[in-house]
Amino acid sequence: MKKKPNDRSTLFLYGTRPGRVVLEIMLAMKVPAMLGFLLRTPLSIPAIKPFIRKNGINMDEWKGRKFHSFNDFFTRKKETVVFDPDPSHFISPCDSLLTSYDISQDSTFRIKGADYSLEDFFQDKETGKKFIGGKCLVFRLCATDYHRYIYSDNASLEKNHFIKGKLYCVQPLALEKLKVFTLNRRSWNIMHTENFGDVASVEIGAFSVGGIINHHENCSVKKGEEKGYFDLYGSTIAMLFEKDRISLLPEILGGLKDGEYRVKIGQWIAESF
Repeated sequence: MKKKPNDRSTLFLYGTRPGRVVLEIMLAMKVPAMLGFLLRTPLSIPAIKPFIRKNGINMDEWKGRKFHSFNDFFTRKKETVVFDPDPSHFISPCDSLLTSYDISQDSTFRIKGADYSLEDFFQDKETGKKFIGGKCLVFRLCATDYHRYIYSDNASLEKNHFIKGKLYCVQPLALEKLKVFTLNRRSWNIMHTENFGDVASVEIGAFSVGGIINHHENCSVKKGEEKGYFDLYGSTIAMLFEKDRISLLPEILGGLKDGEYRVKIGQWIAESF
């Protein structure tokens, strides 16, 4: 899939020096938080229908439902989520654009031209060591995607860790200019899965996405069960795997040669070694 162009505001804010000055001022003034507050009020209801029309969102499943705010619309929940039940099949946790990265022996990996370390990702020296030599799958949710996500396998969960941070957007240009995934607000936990070893799930907020809501911690969960959801606009899930635990399907690998690859929630995307 060809890389989607950045929108005009992103090109200005992240691609020009004056734009980056404006961006930092906006973040300092907590503009994302103010926007988020507005979009959670009934004043935002008139924005819903134009957003649906502009982006061609299929609302058949929610026909007749009245939303109390733009955020109420944005976090809408499906009655059922269809997913591949085969235990050896790793499924996508969400609707998103997928990319895949190798984690090197020096515990770093490169995303969109930026070098990340496991220690920076978790803000912890020990947690990331088990993922050296493994894989990092990045699921970038667009504003038009369904913003709830599910478990990709049966698992036993550890506690959730929340890291305060900024709210830069996650469009491609922003990822090229800044180490967004270690600067932005995020939540992570370790999942001891039945079929894919220990997996780190890192939910990363984006511009105006103040809320990362995860339902569970320190308990057992089932494949296909809802893990949580994001409030408002685009965001990202990064999943880190131990060495030789998963193998992406050939059609997925082929699609990734052209850049990001579109996947759907519950879709079979990888299998165990």
